[in-house]
Amino acid sequence: MYKKFNSETLIGIYWLIRVQAPLTKLLGPRYARSRSSIEIDITYRCNLSCFNCNRSCGQAPSSEQMAVEQIQKFIKDTVENDVKWKSIRILGGEPTLHPDIIRILYLLREYIEHFSPDTSLHLVTNGFGRKVASVLSQVPKKVKIENSSKESSEQFFHPFNVAPKDRIEFKFADYSNGCEQTSKWGIGLTPYGYYPCALAGGIDRIFGFDLGRKRLPSPDDSMVDQLQVFCKLCGMFRYANHTWQGVMSLSWEKAYAEYKKKKPSLSLY
Repeated sequence: MYKKFNSETLIGIYWLIRVQAPLTKLLGPRYARSRSSIEIDITYRCNLSCFNCNRSCGQAPSSEQMAVEQIQKFIKDTVENDVKWKSIRILGGEPTLHPDIIRILYLLREYIEHFSPDTSLHLVTNGFGRKVASVLSQVPKKVKIENSSKESSEQFFHPFNVAPKDRIEFKFADYSNGCEQTSKWGIGLTPYGYYPCALAGGIDRIFGFDLGRKRLPSPDDSMVDQLQVFCKLCGMFRYANHTWQGVMSLSWEKAYAEYKKKKPSLSLY
């Protein structure tokens, strides 16, 4: 499993031991879902088809997107629950391909200016192509642009499509541990609701569990029930080296095959 005995190997071995059920029972979950940050996947459209895309934009292309009304609902939920986010990150897919991206950014900026002035607003883009560049030139001030400046679909990504449940070493894993995604980047919001991380929402659109919360999770909601479902399918739960190659385990092969036959129908946020 681990080819080179170095610091990466030691971290991988530690993580594999740490997520096993007996140690988790003794020490508790390794990560807790964020209460201060959120990632919003406003669209699954993308102008690239990267291997191992953790939103499945290349593996299962889709035009699914959030409506402006859903963003307004998010803002309303946030204000009514007196939530002042540390950061809001807008992603996709490629978020600049959303036809209402500029309006969405202005709505969120208005929320920040009038209700939560310390919140940082980020737009995460691949920066690829003239259309994307044109939209980026229109982004309102005080929106921080995170541009990965990709030049092709060949990217050095984590093997997202290798499900831990398909690996024998994770047979006794406790998926309530989550991973760094849940604590570092925040909970996720997609067209189908709230998740412990945005990746979980992307998994849900492929597998069709329809588990998105339709209301903003309360501070005492650990969202562990969702972690137990989605982390066993997410390659990010595994500590694995990044790769240039597309790799995929059986659960994902079957899920994508079913998706191509019939897309799951999920209830909207």
